[in-house]
Amino acid sequence: MRQILLSVLTLAATAGIVFTAQAKDPSDDEARHVIVTLKSGEKVDGYVRRGWQAESSVFKNENYSFKIVRTPDDKEPVTYRAEDVVSVDYVEVTENDPDGVRWESRPLASPNFASRYNTLQRLLCVDKVGKNATIYWWKVWVTTDFGGRRLQTNFGVRFHNDPEGIVYPYMLVNSVLMKDRYPGLQKFCKGWFKGPDKKLHNKEANESEDWILDMYDAYLEQMGDEAANLPYPTPDKKGGSDKAEHAE
Repeated sequence: MRQILLSVLTLAATAGIVFTAQAKDPSDDEARHVIVTLKSGEKVDGYVRRGWQAESSVFKNENYSFKIVRTPDDKEPVTYRAEDVVSVDYVEVTENDPDGVRWESRPLASPNFASRYNTLQRLLCVDKVGKNATIYWWKVWVTTDFGGRRLQTNFGVRFHNDPEGIVYPYMLVNSVLMKDRYPGLQKFCKGWFKGPDKKLHNKEANESEDWILDMYDAYLEQMGDEAANLPYPTPDKKGGSDKAEHAE
């Protein structure tokens, strides 16, 4: 009980720190200045009051909903959900992100017992755009062995030929989930680390998340003309909605 209470207090303190940094530090105003593109095409210029990131969502669904205000001193925040927006672009640029930081609202593959093709709409940060795919990252809270919680960074990939724009966590790319839509990709991905170039490929994977871009380029190349027909239609869309889960 004491451990659980301590975890709750720690998470509450984290939430308080994040909120203070986002909402009360005048010197940090531009760091939370964003342009939100809505599904309607409208662009909203504002400042993040409560973020969608896991650090700001200790007691809520991570990477899902957020609040912005029109000016740094505005007291009337507007709430948006992942289903409402196309993207969120930070106005401030840095040396590490000369083009600015961009988060996109994408369906995230989340298989469940009802359907292997289930997805959850989430805000995911663009990490690198390749020729045929784009890498994203996001953070989530995970439970530790001692009953506490910690932040974990996940990576996923969106294949540009997918009309649904689904982002697949890396661990699902070499799973049975690829069987129907991307035939042979599961086997090709596993074989990427077992062939004659396995040492090079393992070294690249250990150094950077970008390896998956090269792997997918190579997969499309070996598919030949059939690559133009990918992905194949999804045979089963049961369990593909999470609206009930997010009735807020």
